[in-house]
Amino acid sequence: MFALRTRTFAAAPAAYRATATTRTFGTSRALAASKESALHQEGRAEEAEREKQEQLKEQREGKGHWKDELASDSESIVKADRNDMKNTQATISELQKEAAKQAEKEKKEGKQ
Repeated sequence: MFALRTRTFAAAPAAYRATATTRTFGTSRALAASKESALHQEGRAEEAEREKQEQLKEQREGKGHWKDELASDSESIVKADRNDMKNTQATISELQKEAAKQAEKEKKEGKQ
């Protein structure tokens, strides 16, 4: 009797057999914002587009240069690690001001 059941199952149509599910490739929309730390900020897409247009204009005029505003956080870190950044006193003081602003913002939000 057992052999009979096995034979009927093997001969069953494909519709009655269990099928394995297959996974398709997932897709997601491309983000207009490039900074990982600024993905969910209001107006980031407009800011990135404005910076991009300004950079394209400068490139047409032959004045193109690195714009940290358009780079991702990872790209900025790599550039800093390679010491490609301008280490001028103005840049250093600007970074200090930015760090102070971020610390103040986090203090207000209670992230300490």
